[in-house]
Amino acid sequence: MNNQTGKLRRNKATTFESPSIPKAFFDLQHHFIFSKKKAPVDGIEAIQRDGAAISEHAVVKYANDERPDEKEKQDLENMFKTVLRIGVQNSDIVYTHLLQLSQCYEAMARNNKLIVFTNDISVRKAFNGLIYNCMRTGLVADSRTLEITGVLSVTDFIMVLMMLWKYRENLDELKGTPLSHEDFRQMDIAYMPISRWKGCLEMKGQLKPFINIGLKESIFRAVELLTKHRIHRLPVMDENTGDCAYILTHRRILHYLWKHCALLPKPECLSQRVVDLEMGTWKNLLYADEKTPLIDCLDMLIDNHISGIPIVEKHTLKVKEVYTRFDAASAAFSDHIDLSVTVTRAIQERDYQCGIRRDAVVTAHYTTTLWSLIEIFIDKNVHRIFMVDDKTILKGIISLSDVIEFLVLRPSRKTANGNNK
Repeated sequence: MNNQTGKLRRNKATTFESPSIPKAFFDLQHHFIFSKKKAPVDGIEAIQRDGAAISEHAVVKYANDERPDEKEKQDLENMFKTVLRIGVQNSDIVYTHLLQLSQCYEAMARNNKLIVFTNDISVRKAFNGLIYNCMRTGLVADSRTLEITGVLSVTDFIMVLMMLWKYRENLDELKGTPLSHEDFRQMDIAYMPISRWKGCLEMKGQLKPFINIGLKESIFRAVELLTKHRIHRLPVMDENTGDCAYILTHRRILHYLWKHCALLPKPECLSQRVVDLEMGTWKNLLYADEKTPLIDCLDMLIDNHISGIPIVEKHTLKVKEVYTRFDAASAAFSDHIDLSVTVTRAIQERDYQCGIRRDAVVTAHYTTTLWSLIEIFIDKNVHRIFMVDDKTILKGIISLSDVIEFLVLRPSRKTANGNNK
């Protein structure tokens, strides 16, 4: 047998040379293929503003190659359908395009629970309804027309508590004494109807407009509204009936992205450290120590439009606990409400209350990658993660809204700025 390089002998009659494999060059481009009829109108407009090219293509409706029976006399319009295609040149904008092409109803969970109050119900009774149903937000409907006109949340109850407490602090004979349920009965601010409470907020310029979105509008538009108005929950309304289908949150949007991310190219930022990205809060951090009065913590939550505040050791800044807006709900189960106690005492009392679903303290190292951080958000199901070093010293805070804004709105703004130059 001849041992010649590059030759193989199959039999006595035939020999062949092994051909060299040419170097392969792959120029892959990802595309979004979507239905022209089902695509959100506002999402298409947003894509066009970003300068992305949208092309139309006709495809056969049938999965097999067989043509329909001639007897059916189907014309070309019934045989073909028009789809749109968008090329994705940059992987950073892939999540932006996904939400621009997704309607809000697509992010709806299988099981949804809504609670609606008429505006003639007292604020305290409505808040008790939220607590007993383990919900943070309820809808407000007009008692006559039953048209949904607003939202009632835990924030409203916190503001009621603070107004009552500060009113008592101005009275020398009541200063420093806890609030009881009898105090609530004597002061009609807690038992006033929701309509009157909303009217008081409007007179003080603190009433926010009723922000909502339609079922057929894009999830990208929902992200824009959540960010612009600095709200955490957005009612999704049925345009035909005027009813609320569900309430969209940052958590629900992140779960929607997580469900589709395996089918999409991953942006490069997912493998980068969060400390290197312009995301979250790393300077001028808001926090409270273990001896901070509860009323000061509530002031920080309301004035800065944040949902939670870390509790740290005073001298070391090591993260110990977290106090959220919903933790104030424990006051509904207490015989007396004392906002002058330390936040540590308030947390201890909260832990003894039943039926309160609270967020645990979740930390991550500040060198964690963005992808790992998203996995923690999905696994722990929390609203915020405190970034710490090896000694659990607070370095930064990243919330769900920070992640959504970074993944969805930042690429769109970057593209828009690039087109304007």
